[in-house]
Amino acid sequence: MPGGTSDAGADGGTSLVPDTSIDQAPNESAPADSGESATTTAAEPLARDPLTGLERPSSSVLDRPAMVVKIDGYPRAQPQVALESADIVIEEIVEGVTRFFAVFHSEIPPIVGPVRSARTQDMLLAPMFRVPLFVWSGGNAKVSAVVRNGAIVNFSATNQGRQRGVWFRSDRRRSPHNLMARAPRVFELAADHAERPAPVFSYRAAGDAVGGRVVSGVRVSMSRTRVQWLWNRRVRRWERTSDGVPHVADSGARIAAENVLVLEVDYLPSPADPNSPEAQTLGSGKVLLFTAGNLIVGTWEREAVEDPWTLRDRAGSPLLLTPGKTWVELARPERTAIIDVGVEPDDVDFVATG
Repeated sequence: MPGGTSDAGADGGTSLVPDTSIDQAPNESAPADSGESATTTAAEPLARDPLTGLERPSSSVLDRPAMVVKIDGYPRAQPQVALESADIVIEEIVEGVTRFFAVFHSEIPPIVGPVRSARTQDMLLAPMFRVPLFVWSGGNAKVSAVVRNGAIVNFSATNQGRQRGVWFRSDRRRSPHNLMARAPRVFELAADHAERPAPVFSYRAAGDAVGGRVVSGVRVSMSRTRVQWLWNRRVRRWERTSDGVPHVADSGARIAAENVLVLEVDYLPSPADPNSPEAQTLGSGKVLLFTAGNLIVGTWEREAVEDPWTLRDRAGSPLLLTPGKTWVELARPERTAIIDVGVEPDDVDFVATG
């Protein structure tokens, strides 16, 4: 389907009405998506989930497409619903704040959101995931034209009449930060669309050396949003703080990841809207990998939109991630401050924003 977008769903019209179902089940993953099998035997071969690198019995690696959801990053949108369930989250700068390009595959929660609009930079990222289901609220005419021509399956709230049962607005939140999507319904409507994603990153095997140096965390200036990641040795994950506030999902789960990648990229005006920045994720640049409590500095390269990033350390060896969830910060160059071991985070200044 690389030739362009497909619009999923063929039902009749419907209206977007308030719904309180999120109050009862904000983030309970469907049992069928747990990936565990009580009858699995030791002889069954293992395979890796394509977007987490976690090993599981090969029969339980799910043969379904990835789902990308554009999730609101504005402070009033917190706490987000099911953001902690995404396999990969790419944080992008939009107009002064950030937005999340959240990729779901191994876990499909019942509800995701708040869902917001797309940007042209999203169509430079989506092809890495092999025609994903793309869930977004809509956009201006020029951005919408770019998305419609992208290699995605289009789930826009502007198509709600053809996507009965996907969309609702939560009466717990104020517009525009209250648009929610029912993820299982997205997959039902896309049963004949898209394909399973290919691996995006390479992962370290158990027992392999990590490399790099031990650090406590990092502070990243993402335009006006100040992001901090601190290593939690107890849970062996990096925990996110945004603008000085611990980032917690609607379920109460702390937003955390096994890996944090800071990709230094340039931002240029979007061809669809000169007031909207567009991350230049093709080409090459510097990368900082935070994994297993260590920092490894290297480079990233990417030639085509269908390609994943090629990540290498300074010696030219592939950068290997810890199996698990990964966050990618698309940061402007020189906007990162390292928190060394023994240093209080508040003693490390954020680099000037902008």
